[in-house]
Amino acid sequence: MPDVKQLRYAALGLILIGLLLLGLASRKDVAVIVNGDVRTLTTSAFTVNGALNAAGVELASLDKSLPQPDAWLRHNAIIQVTQAVPVQVLADDEVVALMTAERMPANILALVGVPLFPNDRVLFQGVPQASAVNLPNAAAYTLQVQRAQRITLQIDNDVQIFSSAAPTLGEALWENGVQLFTADDLQPHADTPISGPLSVTLRRAQPLQIVHSAGTIDTRSSARTVGAALAEAGLPLQGLDYSIPAEGEALPDNGQVQLVRVAEEVVIEQEPLPFGVEFQAVDDLPLDSTAIVQGGEFGLQTQRVRIRMEDGEEVSRQVEDQWVAREPQPQIEGYGTQITIQTMETPHGTIEYYRAVEFYATSYSPARSGTSPDAPWYGITACGEPLVNGFVGVDLDYVPCGTQLYIPGYGFATAMDTGLIEGAWIDLGYTDEDFQLWHQYVIVYFLTPVPENFPLTIPPGTLK
Repeated sequence: MPDVKQLRYAALGLILIGLLLLGLASRKDVAVIVNGDVRTLTTSAFTVNGALNAAGVELASLDKSLPQPDAWLRHNAIIQVTQAVPVQVLADDEVVALMTAERMPANILALVGVPLFPNDRVLFQGVPQASAVNLPNAAAYTLQVQRAQRITLQIDNDVQIFSSAAPTLGEALWENGVQLFTADDLQPHADTPISGPLSVTLRRAQPLQIVHSAGTIDTRSSARTVGAALAEAGLPLQGLDYSIPAEGEALPDNGQVQLVRVAEEVVIEQEPLPFGVEFQAVDDLPLDSTAIVQGGEFGLQTQRVRIRMEDGEEVSRQVEDQWVAREPQPQIEGYGTQITIQTMETPHGTIEYYRAVEFYATSYSPARSGTSPDAPWYGITACGEPLVNGFVGVDLDYVPCGTQLYIPGYGFATAMDTGLIEGAWIDLGYTDEDFQLWHQYVIVYFLTPVPENFPLTIPPGTLK
């Protein structure tokens, strides 16, 4: 029979083995996360608090643990510990400080009694933070509440009202879907800080096409006048430049603006003045011969001209002043007055003459004179005698009635008629029966005696 003492030792060994097996069976793997820092351990603790103690984590009164500290510990448990940290809240011109393990901005603000209204903004480290999203882990927090301000926006004739907590007007407009173009006119400007209710005027820039000498520019402008819009586009009106519509007019509905560059220059122009011809009798020059006594010189007329150019093309030229810089000097042609009696042998005998001039000769008769046979003066010369062979028509201003002449091929002649002829033109008279046709130049000899008064020059022959 076994000894009692041996039985006792055996029972005690069994108890120790059972306790050892129980201890080994109760060990658990646990992850402890403290403010985002992960620690893993294996513990035989029965509660969350025991596991925290095993991990060296001591909960302060304001710290939070999930699961709760007195909860039973499970194998592979994850314990989230959020330690209380200092938090500073800036809102409505007040600063509130607290210690809290809360990380959601909305909950933190609720703890200090700061309400959030629609469109209010919460800033963490100056950056907007969603109020319902936990803050990142940090040793301390500063939250700022920006209150949404009422903004009244007038866009042309449309009025919009909204609220925004954006720091500047430009950001507030962007948040509310109001797009700004570079040339829009926004009053006040987009960088204006929003510190209270704000009234805003936005005048939309309209599309504008500017046509100028170098091409076409497509732009936008909110300017009140065409001139201001051109200046905005880097094409300011200068000097005499003009635009269509005019500089002071409002921007056109069709968006079309024409810019015309104007330049004026004043130039001095000169042009020659023709010289005249004067005639002068020369005693030692034979009759019916000429010589240049003095050569003519052109004068010089000067004028000041204003030239207007539009887009590089001349559009007007105006003479502002003109004067004669140099007077022309006339050419003086001398004509001879020296009479020399000469003789010449002809088929009709020797003739004596004092001048010989080239005339253009034609011929006529009563029937060829253009006068109606019924006219009382039909066949009668201008000097009052019936037309016969030997009577000729001349310019009676240079060859007076009765002047005795000799024409080679015609014979002796007397100036007795005239017609639509001037100067050195002679119409040789015939009866209708003896008519001969003449159309040629001839030398007409003026027979002696020399009359007391007679024209010293006879101009070239022409028809009136």
